[in-house]
Amino acid sequence: MIVLYIVIISLFTTGITATSNCLQKIKEAKRNAVKYQYPCGLPSPENCCIFKENPFDQSPCGVYKMNNWCSGRLTVVGMYCDTTTDNGGWTVIQRRKDGSENFNRSWADYERGFGNLSREFWYGLKAINCLTKTGQWELRVDFELPDKTRSYLHYNQFRVGSASEEYPLTIGGFTGITSTDPFSTGGHNGQKFSTYDNDNDKWSRNCAVGVGRVKGSGGWWHNDCWHVNFNIPYNPAQYGCLYLSRKWFNPSWLEMKIRPLNCATE
Repeated sequence: MIVLYIVIISLFTTGITATSNCLQKIKEAKRNAVKYQYPCGLPSPENCCIFKENPFDQSPCGVYKMNNWCSGRLTVVGMYCDTTTDNGGWTVIQRRKDGSENFNRSWADYERGFGNLSREFWYGLKAINCLTKTGQWELRVDFELPDKTRSYLHYNQFRVGSASEEYPLTIGGFTGITSTDPFSTGGHNGQKFSTYDNDNDKWSRNCAVGVGRVKGSGGWWHNDCWHVNFNIPYNPAQYGCLYLSRKWFNPSWLEMKIRPLNCATE
């Protein structure tokens, strides 16, 4: 009986140790973002939702390497993961914060992406299409105004179409702490992407070339140019890129981020 008791205690202790070691390996694997199969039977990550799958994990926000099959073969790409906002799991696809990056870019640049993932960047239409093509994704836009007021927009439907379709936007299910849905009032849902060298908007001219005082307005899902364009030249003191409740707002900091719909409930 004593021998059996010792064996049971030993197995129990070994199980705890194995679990602890497994969790440590998971954390190390997430930090290192390895290209191969994760330890303990977890699949290799393909988006930032991986950081919600382990309640013991306290991974910081930052750039992580993720597996990517968009090209038809396995590659490793960098993603900036927001692991804290609204329980985390967000892949950041755009950021403006200081005007250090030029967003007056060509169609080719907007397709492949540009900038620095740790500063200002656009993740790339090809990559965003690959991530969201199932349609089961949500979008959150966090922003800060020059007076330090913070707010956000949230949509429970977000998808970017394929290159052959000119990357059309599907967006809906608005929630958030603002009273107005600028994507809806501006008619951006269903619009193809436009740049200065590929005009797909509904205006008689090209919204991405410039509107009024705003020159080099940047690539966007333009309709008749406004009410939303997060890629206009950075100038919080002057230009408005967000129309809410009959007022123009000029964020000094802004992030667009996405995550799978089922990520929010895991």
